[in-house]
Amino acid sequence: MKEFAKFFTGVAANQALTHGALAAAGVQFSLFGISYDQRINTTSAIVWAVLVALLIYYAWGKR
Repeated sequence: MKEFAKFFTGVAANQALTHGALAAAGVQFSLFGISYDQRINTTSAIVWAVLVALLIYYAWGKR
């Protein structure tokens, strides 16, 4: 199970960095009917970063 957490840590980190970069650049677009603006990208970056921290704690820190 920890190996899955390690894999998804990378997926979540990718999402956090992507949404963070989109928020910093102020990029706005619509995908599948969802309008992504700076507010949604900032919120997504924070949520993904928290998930990364939790996955790191579970996969590598917790014994």
